[in-house]
Amino acid sequence: GTLIPVYNSYKNHSVELDARFGFMALGNRFFQARARFFTYFSNPEEFFFLDYIGGFDGMRSYPFFALGGNTTAFMQLSHHIPLWTGINRQAGQFTLDKVFARLFVESGNGWGGPLGIGDDLKTGVGAELRVSLNSYYLFPTRFFVSGAYGLNKYDLRIPEGFVSAAGRDRVSFGREVLINFGVLFDFEF
Repeated sequence: GTLIPVYNSYKNHSVELDARFGFMALGNRFFQARARFFTYFSNPEEFFFLDYIGGFDGMRSYPFFALGGNTTAFMQLSHHIPLWTGINRQAGQFTLDKVFARLFVESGNGWGGPLGIGDDLKTGVGAELRVSLNSYYLFPTRFFVSGAYGLNKYDLRIPEGFVSAAGRDRVSFGREVLINFGVLFDFEF
């Protein structure tokens, strides 16, 4: 016989708000606040549809799949500190422009869905070294190294069918240092 796939039809409507606001405070120091909120109007119970807020483009103090739900929210406050500006030194095709640090604190969580991560907010802190370059006199090039630490330890329920090395049905996250690094055209997505 012939196998015929049977597809399910899902209709999930959602709303998302992602806002950033930069401001000067405490004697001409630059800060940035970012807030993100997401929710489904329906409540899908499939892991596939969950909105995940951990990782590089969200809460850096927790891995990508560690925080998620049908409704998610997080806020991040960053302080940008210039370490070395107006450098204008060239090495090969690269021109070094600026070096600065970024310190951040963040808090958020995901609610609803099958992860079972609890309703309390998860918080984290981190630091980042940013190097601003230009390549071939034309292309902006940004290099960063970021370290973050999740202050809350919690367990996440593994979906049925996933196998852990120890044969457990839960995985712990938090209270560990996570390192990100990269080369981009700009520091923010």
